[in-house]
This record gives sequence, structure tokens and C-alpha cells, in this order.
Amino acid sequence: MDATIRLADRHGLTGVLAHVGNDTLVDPWTVAHHALATSAALRPLVAVNPVYQHPFATAQLAASLTYRYQRPLLLNLVAGTSVPDRLALGDPTEHDDRYARLREYAEIVFALLDGTPVSRQGRFYQVRGARLRHAPAAGLSPQAFVAGESAAARECARALGAGQIGMFRPRPQPVSPDLRAGRYAGMIARETDDQAWRAALRRYPLAPELEAAGAAALRYTDATWRHRAFREAAETDAPPSWFWSAPMRSLRADCPFLVGGVDTLAAVLASEISAGADTFILDLAAAEEDFRWAAQVLDRAATIVHRAASARPSTPGGAGLQ
Repeated sequence: MDATIRLADRHGLTGVLAHVGNDTLVDPWTVAHHALATSAALRPLVAVNPVYQHPFATAQLAASLTYRYQRPLLLNLVAGTSVPDRLALGDPTEHDDRYARLREYAEIVFALLDGTPVSRQGRFYQVRGARLRHAPAAGLSPQAFVAGESAAARECARALGAGQIGMFRPRPQPVSPDLRAGRYAGMIARETDDQAWRAALRRYPLAPELEAAGAAALRYTDATWRHRAFREAAETDAPPSWFWSAPMRSLRADCPFLVGGVDTLAAVLASEISAGADTFILDLAAAEEDFRWAAQVLDRAATIVHRAASARPSTPGGAGLQ
């Protein structure tokens, strides 16, 4: 955790993701507290799942950390976890209902953070005159993202005015004009494609037997993105050279990977930005070279987008980006 925060700071990244789950080693609010205490700039992206705590507790924790550090948080709103983990906690709620619950949950959280008394007799939550005594000051309320790719996830994000986080796919996906979108993937970047792939295969040697086990484990999840990723991997069309799902399919990672040289991956990210994505969450090894090359990819992608925008001719009544 310390290494990740230190490297993110050193290389100009803006946030750090704090996971939540039955098997999470460190509670996400503990991670958020540590990141805020040890970094002057990072904004922790705290995973929040209704199955783990009441909305008042989430609002109170967010308000406490915001007050202490005078820095807004980011909240990653998560609807579910694996089927065995949910059932272990006595939560049989079906997929789309979990997003309905997440929406109701988040509406209460953000109403509390506005500082007004909240009364609600909802389907999932009932509160009567609940109020935070010390809500965040104006401009310090958390920014929200909804994790998921299903229609229910999109509707939840749209209703909340939140960003929607989905996995990187082999080709950029157009973004609905009424949604903000983010993309999540691991990244192994080096100066050239060959160098990146050598590093990737050293880190995650090919393991067909583990991929078979990963496919069998699909019965334990109803996550749309995970089923889609396995389905796409089985299609006959070869994925682009920079897209690698083997670590995810073998359960050694929780997302697909982008693998390639700086120029290759910068073009990928620039295409995603052009398609409407404005946030990238990157799973990086806590190693200097991984952060250094990832930062170069991000800088190069921003340059590509800026140059393309500057090159577009102005239209009557408007001007190109400068």
C-alpha cells in the first residue's frame, strides 16, 4: 500500500483504488485514511458496497475524512460480489435489484452529505430525519462512479449523475452522451511492444489449466463484464495485439491487461478518450518501472488528443480546442 501511494504521487497519478470484499486484506476506509495522510494530492477511490455497511455509516466516514483532510473523496459504488460471498452474508438479492438498492443507498448517502435531514421510506432503506451534524463544505462532496456494464448499471449511473466504470475491451465502446465513462484495466507498458510482452509473460506465464479453472468459476458470479470477457475470448476473431485477458481468465488478475510500447498504448487510450471515456483506472504492479512507463503512456495519450483537437478546423459560432 505504501509503495503504491508513493509511486502514484511520484509519477503524477491522481488517485488510488481501495477495494472492498469478503477477502479484502485492508478495509478500504483504512486505505483511504492512509492515502490522505501520506499524500498531499491523491484522492482515494473508495469502494462502497451496500452489503457491508449502512448508508449513514458511509456518509459519516466520507464526511469525517473530508473534514480532516479538506480534500474530496471518490466513491466507487459497487453492487455485488461473488455469489458465495453474498450468500455467506445472507444477501440473496438478484442482479438488477442490487443496482436498484445501490441507487437508493447512494441517494441517501449524498443527501446526508448535503447536510439536510433525510427521511425516506424506500424499498431497501428506511430513515427518518437522519442528519450529519458536520457535512462537508461546499465543493468537497465526493464524486461518484458506478462499477458495472449492464443496463441496470448504466441506469443507476445515469440516475445518480455518476460516472460508469467498465472494463477495457478489444475495441473502444461509444459512450452515451448523457453518461460519463471510465475504463479499468491492468497495464504493462515498456518502450517497445516486444519489451512489454516479455515483461508481461515473465509476470504471468501462460497457464491453460488455470484458465480452465477460471472458466469453471463463472458459475459463482453474475457479473455481466466477467461473462462477456470470457465469451469474447472464445470468439474466433483474434483480439488486437495489445489486449490480453489471460491473467484475468486464469484468476490471477481481476481485469484484462493492456500490454505494449508507449506509442501503442497511448494510441489505445487516445481512442478511448475520443470515444468519450474521461477516467482510467489502471492496475499497476508496485514497481518503479511500471508506474514510470504508465505515466508516459498517459502523457502521450493526452498529447495525441490535444493535437487532434487543435488540428480540427473551427466551425462558425465555435472554436477548436487550444
